[in-house]
Amino acid sequence: MPNGAAAAAPLDLRALSRAALVTALAVALPPVFHAVRLGPVFLPMYLPVLAGAFFLPARHAALAGLAAPLLSAALTGMPPLYPPIALWLAGELAAAGGVAALVDARLRPSPFVSVAAGLASARAAQAVLVLATAGFVGLPPRFLTLAAFVASWPGMLLALAAVPAAVALLRRGRAR
Repeated sequence: MPNGAAAAAPLDLRALSRAALVTALAVALPPVFHAVRLGPVFLPMYLPVLAGAFFLPARHAALAGLAAPLLSAALTGMPPLYPPIALWLAGELAAAGGVAALVDARLRPSPFVSVAAGLASARAAQAVLVLATAGFVGLPPRFLTLAAFVASWPGMLLALAAVPAAVALLRRGRAR
């Protein structure tokens, strides 16, 4: 190889197509929840990203999580780019998908544990991002972080119940 350059990793079309599907589902699901005013409470973008983490390499799961809110913001205006909720959510979902995929791939715990790790990392990423940037846009960071955490409990419980069940069904269907 010239100048000791590392060989480029081969393009994994299967993982890319799965990541695109996860991203599309994460963009399509929120309008359904928002139509009945349950979007911020039930975290609909989290569901496909966390489920996809079980069928994607960590980098693809993180990329799908990163792309979904930004694509949704560009297509629908939700989540908004200002205040930078779309950017905060992109960081949250990248952490959720990447960590859940890593935990599943490396430790092979129950899907519940992988989802819990993804949710915990997402909440930590949100806190860091909000605390680091909210002051620049004139928002009270501590209040935003606490309010979002408290308001999102139903969504975290939904993810902890629904995603492991969906993963079990998908894995069972795949094994046949």
